[in-house]
Amino acid sequence: MSFLKKMFGKSKTKQLRTKSDLEFQKGLDRREDEAIASKPVVRGRKGPSMKGQITILEQRLNSAETRREPPKHIDIIRKLANFYLKLGNDEFEYFGKAENLYKQFNVLYPLHMELIDWISWIEASAKARLIREARRLLQEARMLFPGDEELDNIESTVLHISGSIK
Repeated sequence: MSFLKKMFGKSKTKQLRTKSDLEFQKGLDRREDEAIASKPVVRGRKGPSMKGQITILEQRLNSAETRREPPKHIDIIRKLANFYLKLGNDEFEYFGKAENLYKQFNVLYPLHMELIDWISWIEASAKARLIREARRLLQEARMLFPGDEELDNIESTVLHISGSIK
């Protein structure tokens, strides 16, 4: 008959669960609702604007959490510099910000700079009217990546910009 008591009787875990008032679960639900309410509301298919994404990336750039993980920090630096270059076509001051960001990137993670990073850095320097700096970077990039055709293309861009300044 003891097996019938086990079958039809409540187990100890069920007894504990029925007696509890689920305050813990209510607290978790409340925290989840607050987290959802604090997120920015994005309507439609569009994401945040480019300037909105820049402000988000700038906040993440120097946070302790990001600096702890170098691959994440490198990714944010690259994204932010690309956004600066895109916005630089409309507002000139963003080219200087992009150039400064690549300079920091080279100081913090010199071994992680790839050819595309060098090309973007040279382009940002040239468009920020730092022609001497762009030429110096071009020479350094040629030593690191000898015989690359993309460097020839960016050199012609630098020469074109330097010719238009004079």
